[in-house]
Amino acid sequence: MIKDLLSKFFLMKSRTRKIINEFQLDNSAFYSWGMKRSGKFLRNNLKNKKIVYIEDGFVHSFGTKKKDIPLSICFDNAGIYYNCNSKNDLKKYIKEKLSKENISRAKNIVNLWKKYSISKYNFPSCIEPPPSPYILLVDQTFGDLSIEYGDANENSFKKMFEFAVNNWPEHKIVIKSHPDVINSKKKGCIDISNNTKDNVIILGDIGQINKLIESSAAVCVVTSQVGFEALIYGKDVHVFGNPFYSGLGLTIDHNTNNGKVKKQITLEQLVFSSLVKYQICFDPRTKKKCEIEQIMEFIHSSREASEFFPQDLEAVKLTPWKARQINRFVYPVTGKKVKFFKRFKSKMKNIIVWGKNTRLETYISKLDNFISVEDGFIRSVGLGGDLYPPLSLLFDKKGIHYDASKVSDLEDQLQNSNVNYSEKMRARKILNSIVKYKISKYNLRLSKKIDLPKNAVNKEVIGVLGQVESDNSIIYGVPDNTIKKTNFALVEKVREDYPDAFIIYKPHPDTESGVRAKGKRDSDISNYADLIAYKTSLEDLFNKVDRIAVFTSLGGFEALIRGISVITYGLPFYSGWGLTDDKLVNHVWAKRRKRILTLEELTFISLIKYPFYSSIKFNCLTEIENIFEELLESTGKKNLEQIVFRYWGTLKDHFLNITR
Repeated sequence: MIKDLLSKFFLMKSRTRKIINEFQLDNSAFYSWGMKRSGKFLRNNLKNKKIVYIEDGFVHSFGTKKKDIPLSICFDNAGIYYNCNSKNDLKKYIKEKLSKENISRAKNIVNLWKKYSISKYNFPSCIEPPPSPYILLVDQTFGDLSIEYGDANENSFKKMFEFAVNNWPEHKIVIKSHPDVINSKKKGCIDISNNTKDNVIILGDIGQINKLIESSAAVCVVTSQVGFEALIYGKDVHVFGNPFYSGLGLTIDHNTNNGKVKKQITLEQLVFSSLVKYQICFDPRTKKKCEIEQIMEFIHSSREASEFFPQDLEAVKLTPWKARQINRFVYPVTGKKVKFFKRFKSKMKNIIVWGKNTRLETYISKLDNFISVEDGFIRSVGLGGDLYPPLSLLFDKKGIHYDASKVSDLEDQLQNSNVNYSEKMRARKILNSIVKYKISKYNLRLSKKIDLPKNAVNKEVIGVLGQVESDNSIIYGVPDNTIKKTNFALVEKVREDYPDAFIIYKPHPDTESGVRAKGKRDSDISNYADLIAYKTSLEDLFNKVDRIAVFTSLGGFEALIRGISVITYGLPFYSGWGLTDDKLVNHVWAKRRKRILTLEELTFISLIKYPFYSSIKFNCLTEIENIFEELLESTGKKNLEQIVFRYWGTLKDHFLNITR
């Protein structure tokens, strides 16, 4: 009993304990972190207890810094994979025959591994290989337990180096240091201090190793996992220790204790047993166990995001709150944060601004990247004006989605991106979820219902969506000299175009709540509208109308999703693709949009491909499907910051009206 308590006590605040909790492992078991000294007490003194061996998995993390909680762990009831003298579970799994289904799955994993450039440690960018033919030698950290327990020592690395130099005199010898050696100044195992050979190249760069493996003539390892990864690339792998993948007929084994093949297996058996059966994978986007394929997809999407953001990105004129929101999206994939209240300087090359900044746009030609950011189309439970943090943001390098005067990244993607069948099916599921769970931009929980009077019977019911008149989406999304940019003018025009319709005007929730100023003639709208729907949800309005009329309101897109006809008097991002009744169809801006899209294509590009999503609950970049769950769980409660700055938007609007 005392031994049990002591073992639990030593684990209480350790990384092992954190991982046990995060992976929701059985708390009644005793866990040894591989063959580390910290678990020696357990292994030697609790032989009558169930001891489970755990270790970092074969796919550990994404990013320049090693993570505390890995993306996968190895879970073993008998030993640990790098202990070649143990009867570990992986040895048992490797021998098992695979069904046709599992062979196919293993082959798919191999393809994804290569397609997405997966490794144990995954970085934003790849290390570029030398141009000359070379042999890749993989160094390891001094004292790595996989060396000791893999029948190897310092002499094994010396033997490997000498073999490579003598066996390939015409090749360059590329020595790749371990990331831990580079990051934490640990010592490596290959002694290159006295090396005078011209053909030896030492690479100490942090980066993805896949291109180095792929372009090499052969790979030499002692016990490094890179040998396993090289097998995935079909390389000749020379092994000088006894790692889990040696002695199986797949490697060229130089260890005298490992000259005989223990059992001939296929690459698919090795891949399936190690990556599927032996690991437990953990999705940081959901904090749930998952399959290896999901982890590879997560790494791929993280790398795509990291490639979008320049490393030397600097923000200009951001408030502390906005800088904090942007950093939720930028920091996880770049490892760097933007600062607030920073002024533009001529030496800046990559800048990010919130919304549209016409003054700074004059410098675009001198910049490498000018990124505009705005709230996403599925944002929060609560208004942006109330400082509810966004679950999605839109980052655009060409323009901004609501400025119809020029091409944005979104318009470019809508005009040119192909959407395949599986992407359309994913979009259809998204559409179904939005309708089922009544998802909108702000997801306001309003209970007041619209009661249609008797005189609405047998009339076409048109809902007109008001907007904040000082909003950039009206200023830049409604061309000058087409229609006055006021809510009153919109309702007046709808009445003119549809004199017999029953018109319901719905004010924008920001103006109703007081966080933004009302329109100049909002009080006169009742002269043209039959009913004004105060404090009602968009969902309830959608249930009452035949059509929706907008300037550029996102509510028009939300209506399309629900199969409602939409009339546009401006040029929102979703108009011009054959899905809306566009009053400005002949305007010069509209003529750029020449493609006919399906609703699924519009949805995939606008809600899946274009936005970035960030989980507040789990503090990581995520996918739209996970955002739905978070929205449904959110309480929408305000914090002190939201209460203090509640009326900032209204004061800003009044100031703008005075200065215009």
